[in-house]
Amino acid sequence: MTQSTESLQPDNGQFWAEAALSRSACYRRTAVAQPMLAAGGQQLPERFDPQDVERAKKAGVLDLSGLLRAGYRGAGTPELLGNAGLPIPARPNLAAAGADGDWVLRLSNTEYWLLGSLTNRGETLAKLPGLDACDSGCLDATPDACYPLFCMDSHGWLMLTGEHVSDVMAKLCGVDLREEAFPLGSIAQTSLARINGIIVHQEINGLTAYSILCDNASTDYLWTALIDAVQEFDGGPVGLASVVG
Repeated sequence: MTQSTESLQPDNGQFWAEAALSRSACYRRTAVAQPMLAAGGQQLPERFDPQDVERAKKAGVLDLSGLLRAGYRGAGTPELLGNAGLPIPARPNLAAAGADGDWVLRLSNTEYWLLGSLTNRGETLAKLPGLDACDSGCLDATPDACYPLFCMDSHGWLMLTGEHVSDVMAKLCGVDLREEAFPLGSIAQTSLARINGIIVHQEINGLTAYSILCDNASTDYLWTALIDAVQEFDGGPVGLASVVG
């Protein structure tokens, strides 16, 4: 007998990936995390084991593909961002953090992607227009010359944290991602582990963090490549609780 969706969702706030309408491409690898957290109908690993925090400080790998993200393109996008109280990076290949912990990525003159806050699990972005998560509490429709991009569906989101992030990335990517060449807020649209990706230098609660966005079909492969690369630095998989407390 097939188990019902309701039976896969316990009453204690945990969340089973099999119950989600959509899932991370590497959810089978992260399903060992206990517990799993619900985030906009999807799942996020909260904790793997008591060593999560220490691994995150060295070289932690998070799967954030279940966290809300969005994209917009067009000359009217700055108007939308301003109405939402979000920052507008000064030029392409720069990122800026909003007051709630959301990040705005400017990928070209008129294309912007938005990464949901780890603290509120994308609650701010959920109010933006043109998103599947949008409901009666959303802002009005997008301004003229502003069109939504559904990067939530097209790209997975992994994050690398800790003091060894640039050393780990040196094993996978030919771009110099050391602090002096790739300061906070920098974006690299490049190749890593032989796939295309977008790398963003962030800081999460004092931890150096590189968000990596890649094609959904490559997310599981990239997870395994990162997990292999961090072993040298006593790193490994970590959950959301290791970086947001």
